[in-house]
Amino acid sequence: MRRRLKQTMAVGILLLVPASGCSAQSHPATTSITVFASSAMIKSLTAIGKQFEAKNPGTSVEFIFADSSDLSAELSDGNDADVFVSGDHDNMSAIATAGLIDSTPVPIAANSLVIATAPGNHDKPASFADLARPGMRVAVCGAPGACGSATRQLEDRTGVRLHPQNFDTTDIDVLKDITSGKVDAGLVFKTDALNVGDNVSWFAFPEAADVMVTSWIAPMKNSDQPELATKFIHDVTGATGRKVFADDGFAEPNEKF
Repeated sequence: MRRRLKQTMAVGILLLVPASGCSAQSHPATTSITVFASSAMIKSLTAIGKQFEAKNPGTSVEFIFADSSDLSAELSDGNDADVFVSGDHDNMSAIATAGLIDSTPVPIAANSLVIATAPGNHDKPASFADLARPGMRVAVCGAPGACGSATRQLEDRTGVRLHPQNFDTTDIDVLKDITSGKVDAGLVFKTDALNVGDNVSWFAFPEAADVMVTSWIAPMKNSDQPELATKFIHDVTGATGRKVFADDGFAEPNEKF
């Protein structure tokens, strides 16, 4: 019997999303898989999941989205999933080292940080170094996930030390701080900045190209549905996934595990 996600997981950390967006009562499924996935991939993976269900009648894909570090910890603690999608290398490596995956992880997409501000960029940060200006209210990711790791790498490579007003769990929280007026600017992933639309302004900066963050996918060793999990991974890594990721602003990955 599969072990359900532990109730001790902090409220607000995870988001459980059926790919179809419909209840099991209205559309009963004969077979389902559970995918633990980085919250940076919500839009893309949900779209791929819907396409997968349409191609495979009688199946369902249930996503549990959260920060990769939280998901990695839950998997290490014994919670079951069929597929793991990590937003960075470190958390996938931790699961691989623990012997919990069934094959070598595959890179699926790359993301980069951008600088996001309120619409119109009234405080005029124009570079990464500008975020360290006195009086500039900045939010960054402080959690040990993909966004936080990329932020720390930027500081180390540039020698620019930020003095954030807010340390947030994810870049989605950073965007909320910007749109609410709590901060003047923040570091977020390009794909999430695109999803916010006109509620923020954002721009790329050259230093971010050196810290592209790659997302990875792998089947879990104790999957109840290994064949279905493999078929889903094939869609994510194949032409279906590449088109969705490109449309959502991700870049092609160029790393090997």
